Amino acid sequence: MLNLCYIYYLSKLTEFADTIFFVLRKKSSQITWLHVYHHSVTPLETWVLVKFLAGGNATFPNLLNNFVHVCMYFYYMMSAMGPEYAKFLWWKKYMTELQIVSATPPIQQLPKYILFKYTN
Repeated sequence: MLNLCYIYYLSKLTEFADTIFFVLRKKSSQITWLHVYHHSVTPLETWVLVKFLAGGNATFPNLLNNFVHVCMYFYYMMSAMGPEYAKFLWWKKYMTELQIVSATPPIQQLPKYILFKYTN
């Protein structure tokens, strides 16, 4: 499980590179506060999980984050395929809501697991 968590950690670093490429390409319209925050904090949060809490319930928020990214990148792929696929993208309006909802479990769980780990 630790190896899988480490691979997940490396994937978060590549997502952070996505933000760097946006900056280098001067695509500031694609860089939102949420994007920068998420891609800056997630590698740190993932490092804590890999270093101190690998496996178990602590990995659930990461699985949720992966699901959201699969949905997002599927949306990006569909939208890049051309206007004839626009009719299949009716669910675009739900993507931001999905991102926000998926961010709450990690925020709630991380302090609980750190506290549990060092008090027991």
